[in-house]
Amino acid sequence: MLIRFVVSNFMSFKDETEFNMLPAKGNGSRQLTNHIKKTKSGVEVLKTAAIYGANAAGKSNLVRAISFLKSIAINDVELLVPQSKRFRLDKIYLDKPSTFRIEYEYQGIHFDYAVEILKGKIKEEWLYLINSVKNNNEELLFKRIDNEVEFGKYFKDINDIKFAKKFLKKQLKENETVLNNCYLLLESNNILDKIIEAFSKLHLVFPNSINIAFTESALLGTKKLDFINAILLNSKTGIEKIIRRKIDADLFFGLDDINIKNNLIDELESDIQNNENKTKKNAIVFKYREKHFSFIKDNNNYFVLTLSTKHENSNFMFDFHEESDGTNRLFELAPAFEELLHENDSVYIIDELERSMHPLLAKELLKTYSLNSKTNSQLIFTTHESHLLDDHILRRDEIWFTEKKSDGSTEFYPLSNFNPRGDKVLERGYLEGRYGGIPFLGDFSKLISEENLS
Repeated sequence: MLIRFVVSNFMSFKDETEFNMLPAKGNGSRQLTNHIKKTKSGVEVLKTAAIYGANAAGKSNLVRAISFLKSIAINDVELLVPQSKRFRLDKIYLDKPSTFRIEYEYQGIHFDYAVEILKGKIKEEWLYLINSVKNNNEELLFKRIDNEVEFGKYFKDINDIKFAKKFLKKQLKENETVLNNCYLLLESNNILDKIIEAFSKLHLVFPNSINIAFTESALLGTKKLDFINAILLNSKTGIEKIIRRKIDADLFFGLDDINIKNNLIDELESDIQNNENKTKKNAIVFKYREKHFSFIKDNNNYFVLTLSTKHENSNFMFDFHEESDGTNRLFELAPAFEELLHENDSVYIIDELERSMHPLLAKELLKTYSLNSKTNSQLIFTTHESHLLDDHILRRDEIWFTEKKSDGSTEFYPLSNFNPRGDKVLERGYLEGRYGGIPFLGDFSKLISEENLS
């Protein structure tokens, strides 16, 4: 579970800015107590956070910053901070490092990880294991300054540590993390495996995200579609169910695409021969005209599988591109909510949760998650939808606001800072600007010329 995230000198974040999932003391602390989970190290953590703010105030930049740190941790070196990612509204910050820090708990492992990057080079990196917050018991796993790495006592009896030290001294690159290198080097120790795994369970969903893994598993038949079908049915989209439609490859590909078909046949036959990526249907997933399909071999013939929708009281099949943006958004969010409701340790951070959806539908999805207390999952999302400001589905310390300061930088603060009366309607207070996080608009009437007014 995400406990806190701190960032500085990245996009609209200037000085250190913290976002956390810690419950407030006092105001609102008695609400929705099922939203509080306690980690093994003794930290109470909230299960939900809704982030409000005007356009360009920095909501999405928080999601991008967390996504960036995840990429750094798993060594996606192409994403190391270029100059354009630093805070550019103050020239002094072009020569300052960007910093990222995350405190996280995964399967009983509470860790604190940070990196400092200057002009594409990692200058500092450290990782602590936190055993007990109450007793202030934390343990250094490693600390890096430039390319010098110091290991803590935790690793003193690890067989591979001597080799790891020698390797890092000679081979560690300025744009690679110690975390990722040691995860591969120290095979006899699984704590770093778990920390890398924790990052893999941290999912970032952007407005135009496509869940390739879910689409592929749905096409290959390895993923049941019961949950998404239930969501679409209960959302009254008119869709009865999603089906896998089987089309003869010769009919799917025209004469102009004969080379594409032949290349797919060669790739599939090679996979079958090498016994790689083999499934019951001998299938591979491919992208064609911005959509994903499955190419299969069945009884020595080749077919294309596609996902289509069947509407109620109709035998016609529709492609997904023919469905509404809202229906497509539901399809993309379905695997997120299935994991959130039924699996432990998943954290989903969704930018613009309500995009293309009716406010009542977005609220119903959030309400369903809010009422579920069986899993240790987390949902963090940005939104403009004021209808979600409801004491019955969100605690007041789970509501955050973003503001753009006079210098153009972003600040974050929770609603619990304001101590609104318990009987106050939060949505009305927000729209009236009592808590900030709304745009201060100019005079739009000036956009109309005097000729059009007369």
